[in-house]
Amino acid sequence: MAIERIDVDLCDGCWVCIESCPADVLRMAQVGEAWETAGWKAVIAYPQECHGCKLCVVDCHVDAITVSQRVPLPKPFQPHVGLIFYEPRAT
Repeated sequence: MAIERIDVDLCDGCWVCIESCPADVLRMAQVGEAWETAGWKAVIAYPQECHGCKLCVVDCHVDAITVSQRVPLPKPFQPHVGLIFYEPRAT
């Protein structure tokens, strides 16, 4: 499980989710175009660090956080087509 998204329209910037996260995944950031409408909202800063404990979901009083049931798997190594590897010549 991993944190999937935070609905910035629902988030009221209360900081509760940030303080409840043991993995320090979330941060506050200014969201909005003009400085008059910009507000501080929770954002996912380090999704790969999420333990899937759902403490942020439980503590969010506006239900703005979604944690997926999927387990994130690393992508397999796919070398670039033009990548050249060094191979020593046999003598």
